[in-house]
Order: sequence, then C-alpha cells, then structure tokens
Amino acid sequence: MTTPTSNVARPLSHDPNWPRAGAWPAVDGTDGSARIDLALVGIPTSKTSLSPTNAHLTPAAVREALRRYSDHTVEAAAPGARGTELETVLGEALSIRDAGDVTDPDTEDGEGAAAATVRELAARAELVVALGGDNALTVPAALGVAGDALESAGLITLDAHHDLRDGRSNGSPVRRLVEAGLNPRRIVQIGIADFANSRAYRERAKEWGITVIHRDELFSRPLAEIATEALEIAGAGGGPVHVDLDVDVCDRAVAPGCPASIPGGIAAHELRAFARMFAADPRVRGIDIAEVDATADAPDGRTVRLAALCVLEAAAGLAARQAARDGRA
Repeated sequence: MTTPTSNVARPLSHDPNWPRAGAWPAVDGTDGSARIDLALVGIPTSKTSLSPTNAHLTPAAVREALRRYSDHTVEAAAPGARGTELETVLGEALSIRDAGDVTDPDTEDGEGAAAATVRELAARAELVVALGGDNALTVPAALGVAGDALESAGLITLDAHHDLRDGRSNGSPVRRLVEAGLNPRRIVQIGIADFANSRAYRERAKEWGITVIHRDELFSRPLAEIATEALEIAGAGGGPVHVDLDVDVCDRAVAPGCPASIPGGIAAHELRAFARMFAADPRVRGIDIAEVDATADAPDGRTVRLAALCVLEAAAGLAARQAARDGRA
C-alpha cells in the first residue's frame, strides 16, 4: 500500500527572503555580564502530574515548531494609515538566547536548581520565557523570577483551574508559591472555568484574597482592560510579575494536547493577545508556557504550534516594550 503524499513529512522549505524563527544562539556562559533581552529555558516537569502526560517532551517540540514561523511582525493599522505600521523583525530587534533545558525539575533538588537557573537568567535578561512541562514548572519559574523580592512580587495566571490543591503536583503550584511567601492578594487568575474546580479550592482562593476573573468575563470585557486590572493588582507591591500561560485555559478544539482543556475555553487569539500584552509591560519579568503534552496533540500539532506562537508573541511584546521606552513606538 502506498502512503498518501499528504501524510509524508516533508522538510521545511528554504527561502533566503523568508528567515525562520527559533534556533536562537545558546546562552554564553563565559560572559555572565553580557546582557540578553529574552532568555528561553525549558523546565520539563511531568512526573507529579495528576493526568498521565509526556509534557517533559514538549520543550523540544516547541523549539521545532518555532521553525514553522517567521520572526516578522506588523502592528495593526487604521484606515488612512496603511503602510505606515510599525514593523519588527524580532531577531534584529532583540537579543534572544536559548539556555536549553534544566535537568530533573520534578525532584526537590532539581526544582531548586531550576529556580536558581531562572534566577541567573533573570539577572541578565529583561524577560525569561520558560517552556514546560506541566504546571509544576510555575513554582521554580516564578521563584527564580522573583529572586529575593518574593514578598513584593506578583503572579498572573491564564488557567481554567485554581491550582490550589493540597500536595505536590501540577495542580498545586499557586498554593505552593503562597506557602513559599508570595502574597496571595497579588495573585490574579484569568479564565477560571465552571466544572473545572471544586468549592473547597474556590473558597481557599476567596479566603486568601486571590483575584479571580471568570472565563465568562472575557465575553463582555475588552482583553486590554482585563490585562490592565491584572497588572495593577499583581504589580502593586512594586516587585517583579510572573505570568503563567497554562494553555489548558483554551478551548479543547484548539488545545487538544492539554489533558485538562475543556470545551468552552478561551480562543487561541485571546491567549496570544494576553501573551503579547503582558510581555509589553516592564513589570513582567517572566512568562511560562505550561500543560502541553506534545505526544497527545492533534495530528496537525495545533497545541504545540500555539505554544510556539506564544513564545513569539512574548518576544513581540518585549520588542514593543523596548520601542515604547526608547520613543520608537
């Protein structure tokens, strides 16, 4: 039987006029003083997941998916101003470096080492983007970004779930961060969904003073308004803000590679918009992308491709941040 041509994997085309994203240089460990705009690091957590997952394989899959895209972005225009839009080539505008993957982040020692790695990267980079891995990666990612400023730091999650469970799992990172010293009144959770949480953990969120923005609010409020509210709350302490992009906040139709995604989640363009808006704010020093299992994805790789686009959206947001700071926006 002959394999249909449409099912045969083909190498990516080469066009010198269409350079591809990804394949960024490694972090140069010989010069710790060299400044980096965006540092990418893989934190492949999976062993404590509540659902069987191979999420530890996802950082490599996201890096491969990045090669499907260019690094060229154009701001939206208005009638009468076509052709004058701000254009950015990320590889030219930003110094982007890849720190590779940390080792064994599911163990206590490995988690500590992962937090130390993120902390070192945050000292050199304006923005650290951590690739998961399940949601357990949010603990070392947020701790590393906060460094010694955990008491004044903030956290924003895009997630269908509160992640306040007891124990140690991908369902407990927010609770563990609070117990580590993060002020829960500077935590904002966007996209929390019905039928994806319990009353007990809802009550815990209320008792601790966590701000919860229900998924349905996104139907009636502009995304920019929600992002502004979240940043004001999370950034109120004056410390660094970390953003957790749990891709299972998305509708299952666009995120089948997330074990806990449900029908009725947010749209892919909403997650992408949040990634760019948050990265554009100087208070945000870290972003993680979590809960994608590349081996459970649809045949077209749509969930992994969405995760890769979130990396590029974060980079675009950072470029816009720098343009605004330098008066080029």
